[in-house]
Amino acid sequence: MTANPTRVRVADAPYRSWTLPRPLRPAARAFAEALFSTHDGPPPAERLDWLMEELDDYLARSGSRAQLVFQSGVTGLLTLAPLAIGKLPPLTRLSVTDRVHAIEKVEQSPAGLSVLAAKTMLCFLWYEHPEVRRSVGVDDGCLVQVGVKR
Repeated sequence: MTANPTRVRVADAPYRSWTLPRPLRPAARAFAEALFSTHDGPPPAERLDWLMEELDDYLARSGSRAQLVFQSGVTGLLTLAPLAIGKLPPLTRLSVTDRVHAIEKVEQSPAGLSVLAAKTMLCFLWYEHPEVRRSVGVDDGCLVQVGVKR
């Protein structure tokens, strides 16, 4: 596994004052952990830490509508997903396997659309990580090769 990319700090970048509300942070992380789990298990904790930092930055710059959509999607999952598999809320109480199953059940229900926006935002960020991009076959060579003619 490669290290997470370092965040580029820009001296004159606008100050971001928004962060994911503290009560929703564990729920967003639990959702991401289940969403990006594979047959080998959940993603490494360091990758989830990176994702949560990227999520804060993304939502801070996306505006209040995106923040509200993400927060409502995660809040819905926090309470509805466990109920979908006959367990008591919150989502964070479930094992990773149960979370994956619960989220899949919610996605297949009429409430599934409410999860789509939050899932999309997390996927945008997740697939920006260099290691993930390599694992799915993205070739970034064209972005870094200067002076190559086609």
